Amino acid sequence: MRKLFFASVAVLALSSAAQAANTSTVVQVGVVNGSSVNQQGTVNDNSTTVQLGILNNASTMQGTTTPSLNNGSTVIQVGASNTANTGQVAFFNNTSSITQQSIGGPPSNSAGVGQLSIIFGANSSTVVQH
Repeated sequence: MRKLFFASVAVLALSSAAQAANTSTVVQVGVVNGSSVNQQGTVNDNSTTVQLGILNNASTMQGTTTPSLNNGSTVIQVGASNTANTGQVAFFNNTSSITQQSIGGPPSNSAGVGQLSIIFGANSSTVVQH
């Protein structure tokens, strides 16, 4: 009986942890910056990525394996070549913001956003490129 109790507590703790929200903040300053964020929380996933360099590449996946209730992603890139991709799957709301500032020559920015709201929530995407 005692072992069963502790096993039940362990299962409850793992279940609670799986329900927790995920928050990620990435700041990179360098010549070549690469970031890959993969958040599969079942409540709220939030990610912020800031890259300052020559070649910047950021990928953010939220709820693509296990849908979340809500997803929020922000990517800010300043560099000669900027690439950002965001994929979001949520039961309700997805919000994505990508800002890219190309410096040192002709603009070289690439952004891709894919959003799926399962229960007809709101999908919001903003891309600003200079």
